[in-house]
Amino acid sequence: MPLSRSEAKTQHTAQTAHTQFSDTVYGVLCADCKNYILIDHTNCPPVCRTHETCRQAYGS
Repeated sequence: MPLSRSEAKTQHTAQTAHTQFSDTVYGVLCADCKNYILIDHTNCPPVCRTHETCRQAYGS
């Protein structure tokens, strides 16, 4: 089962003590690492067909 955004933030904070994150259309970005700690595309609108995960989730 994939991590939720809040679980990913909690886990990353426990491992690194980083506490600043940005939620983007692609996932969760750590402000300190400047890397995505979770990529999930869940903020994409239902019309998105750009990402494979969106195509699967939205059915085409």
